Amino acid sequence: MPTKAAVRKTVIQRLTALSPADKVNQTQQLISALVSHPWWQAATTIGMTMSTSIELDTRPLIAQALAAGKTVTVPRTLPKRQMAFVALGPGVTFEPSTFGVDEPIGGQEITAEDHDLIIVPGLGFADDGNRLGFGAGYYDRYLAHYAGHTISLALAVQRFHQVVWPLTPFDIKIEEIISMQEDHHG
Repeated sequence: MPTKAAVRKTVIQRLTALSPADKVNQTQQLISALVSHPWWQAATTIGMTMSTSIELDTRPLIAQALAAGKTVTVPRTLPKRQMAFVALGPGVTFEPSTFGVDEPIGGQEITAEDHDLIIVPGLGFADDGNRLGFGAGYYDRYLAHYAGHTISLALAVQRFHQVVWPLTPFDIKIEEIISMQEDHHG
């Protein structure tokens, strides 16, 4: 079985090779599937990430959630690989983290209990809910103390029919993965 690092490298290469048009098309389909999902529709507070250029673009999703009157929270990293979600709104500004992700400065922190849904990012997603993250473990640590719903969106190149990376006891499964059907088997 390949290492997590090897699988991450493969997925990053696949994401980089994805044409912008194809990525936009897949992103629109995944967002459309998500916003019609009952968990999304019922949620009043949704946590999601500020995407990097390689990931599925979360900006249209954030815009849709805000337009629907939902509270949107985005994570800020804390020491010891912890993170807190901050509500978007007046007085919140952003600066890039050490990972190159825009992080909120200021704003109100929202507890895990006050979230109805968290859209969990990652690099690889298996059909059984296992997720390959970026390697720092922030989400696994956060989700260990979170009882609400979790959904991940997987572009075709991020979807795996079964887990092809080693699992650890700390890995937290995602409740539901909305994915594109892939053309190749990876």
